Amino acid sequence: MGVKLAGPVALLFPGQGVQRPGMGRKLYDRYPAARRVFARAEQVLDMPIRRLCFEGPADELNRTDVLQPCVMTVCWAAYEIWRESYGMEEVQVMAGHSLGEFTALAAGGAISWETALVLVRERGRIMADATAHSTGGMLAIVGLAEERVEAIRQEASQLGSLYMANRNADVQFVLSGEMAAVERAEPLAVAAGARRALILTIPLPAHSPLMEQAGAAFKAVLDRLPVQMPSFPILANATGQAIASLQELKLELANHLLRPVDWARTMVSMHQMKVKTVVELGPGRVLASLAAKHIAGVETWNADELFVDFVDGVPT
Repeated sequence: MGVKLAGPVALLFPGQGVQRPGMGRKLYDRYPAARRVFARAEQVLDMPIRRLCFEGPADELNRTDVLQPCVMTVCWAAYEIWRESYGMEEVQVMAGHSLGEFTALAAGGAISWETALVLVRERGRIMADATAHSTGGMLAIVGLAEERVEAIRQEASQLGSLYMANRNADVQFVLSGEMAAVERAEPLAVAAGARRALILTIPLPAHSPLMEQAGAAFKAVLDRLPVQMPSFPILANATGQAIASLQELKLELANHLLRPVDWARTMVSMHQMKVKTVVELGPGRVLASLAAKHIAGVETWNADELFVDFVDGVPT
């Protein structure tokens, strides 16, 4: 590849919300490595991954049991292209947001890619089943300090359980809980001056204790699968710090649906590790954009920018 990247490099993998019809198509058309990944994913899962990713339709792709393996397939295709194009010498750390954490663990060698693919399909299925019985939801709040968001959470909690589910940045948060509390928190956030307060289309109180039943079902799946320590540092969703032991890794996975995602702390860790380049391997550049705003001096790229917009250093 013609793009010169400064090390150390962090590889980031996005999660739910980045899916869109057409994702991965340019990588598939251009790179044999991507075509091999899509073919293997279809073989492992017996799903029409290519059709779903490339054509949708959007309402089918947005189903949680469909989008999770589809997003992971696109991310893994980008990762395989990265390995062939740049190698791993400059990679110092990896991380994935929510669903993306499983892609990061596969890239780090903690689980095989095929195992991770089956795992996220089951994760999606379990979450889809939970949706049928859910009375919860999630609210994104942008533009308020954490103290204000916490005050809103406490006030809205008078109508039902409400938890902090995501700390995505210093002024970007997601609350998760019972729908009455979520709906109460939205106008409170607007009145407090939030730039944005949006009830998400995810009909679940994800990353909260209200997911206990789904979490138990997911843990039962995890307990049947082999897991080992990764060969690269992986920043955990729950702490934002590198996973230090196999016991810690198993705890991270077992509580994955119950614990909040501390992406703000993840970015602090990358800064402390002196990361110079962040590469988001997946659809879009949500995580790359967050890094650009919150990690001083970092250079950011996504998969399309590296592998489609630039080929041999020449814009296409």
